[in-house]
Amino acid sequence: MSDMNRNISDLLAYAKLHLGMDEADGVYLANRVLEKLNADSFEPCAADEGAIAAMECPDEVLAPILAYAKEKGIVGEGEEEFFTSDLLDLLSPRPSEVTAAFEKAYAENPEKAFDGLYDLGVKNDYVKFSAIARNKCWIAESTRNKIEITINLSKPEKNNKLTAKLRNVSAGYPKCMLCRENVGYEGQGRTRRNMRTVPLKLAGEDWFWQYSPYAYFYQHGIAINAGHTPMVLDGKTFEKLLDFVDYAPQYFIGSNAPLPIVGGSILAHEHFQGGKHVFPMFEVPAFAQLVPPDSAVRACLPDWYNSVVLLRGEDKAALVKAAEKILAVWTEYSDESVGIVAKTDAPHNTLAPIARKGRDGYELYLLLRNNRCDAEHPDGIFHAHKEYHNIKSESIGLIEAMGRFILPGRLDRQLKEVEKFLTGENTVLSEDMAIHKDMVASLLSEYGNKLTEKEAADAVKKRVENVCEHILENTAVFKRDEEGRKAFGRFLAVCGYRMK
Repeated sequence: MSDMNRNISDLLAYAKLHLGMDEADGVYLANRVLEKLNADSFEPCAADEGAIAAMECPDEVLAPILAYAKEKGIVGEGEEEFFTSDLLDLLSPRPSEVTAAFEKAYAENPEKAFDGLYDLGVKNDYVKFSAIARNKCWIAESTRNKIEITINLSKPEKNNKLTAKLRNVSAGYPKCMLCRENVGYEGQGRTRRNMRTVPLKLAGEDWFWQYSPYAYFYQHGIAINAGHTPMVLDGKTFEKLLDFVDYAPQYFIGSNAPLPIVGGSILAHEHFQGGKHVFPMFEVPAFAQLVPPDSAVRACLPDWYNSVVLLRGEDKAALVKAAEKILAVWTEYSDESVGIVAKTDAPHNTLAPIARKGRDGYELYLLLRNNRCDAEHPDGIFHAHKEYHNIKSESIGLIEAMGRFILPGRLDRQLKEVEKFLTGENTVLSEDMAIHKDMVASLLSEYGNKLTEKEAADAVKKRVENVCEHILENTAVFKRDEEGRKAFGRFLAVCGYRMK
């Protein structure tokens, strides 16, 4: 038990240094930890507080305790996260204490308050810091605009059929994975024991903020409606987004479109995504300035791949009104000369709005989307086309649309196998590589099979970058050719805008 005495002492020191544990609670919490380990005695040891203070996440102090619990049969196969989240929930401040501390810190410095909340999520392992660190990321070097590419090694990919099913989740307790009843919940194959949230008021409604456990970017968080209500897009959506950036001006915030294929993975519950990240779309210049109908609003078309209208201004009400007008026109707008049909048996036109604070007031990006399918493109005319599904078949939500691709973890292994064809090491496609058949044939045609390992890796990397660029072009409802530009101009004219 001597080793376990030291391990429990280290865990309690970690809780004191990183989770705000009061030393007066040390004996009580030590006994609670013993209970979870089916042990009945504990002798405190001196902990190396310097080393523990430097820890970025709890992996190191949890590892020996988890190993002991598995050895003793306390934790079975696949139960590791349930055990560790339960342990860290015990050592973390209660939800009410988190809210009180956040509100006190927010009154002094809003950004530091959010930083502190995020740090708590990392330190109590709700934000999976070590899992996120395994993701592979790079900036594309061969594309017209900067594109960020990540291979996600912590979450499985979803297809559009699964995304559509998630819209209809509306029964049970909690009603869906985003409901506030998930705080502290364990069941249905998941645990949210160590999750902590803070309340928000957006457009007079009760919302709350939590961080994403498998973050796609720094301080990736989710603003969630306190009531279980489906994703919606109306004038109040723009008001909520702008209210949020007043509350957290260091963050961007965006809403996925509320339709399958072009929307996010959970459409059953209204929510936004945000965080402290500058996306490639935010950094491009305008390719066309617009003259808007309201002088309180400035407008342009960013030089970006998909179809975006950027509204700027200091008058929140004027921006909301301008966005409402564009939404109202777009919802009913058709131009069959460029494949845009607003409605068939279901609505197809929608948009994804993104808000942030700029140097000269608010910025509101409106990404025009359409989810119509046809015989040639059964997964979506303005979705990633079939020839690119070996790289990305999931819905292209607002994160990818802004230039940060979240590619499935299977590619980490599969792309290495593709490289081997270009060096001559591989000559036959295995069954699980059949999805890459066309890409391998195309690369062999272009490069042959005599490349060095580095040359092969560079060639495959460049192809992935180009695929991501083409996918963004697929999502553009108005293409960046002459016909598309004229069609975009016709739509804007209906909205009351003209190009300078």
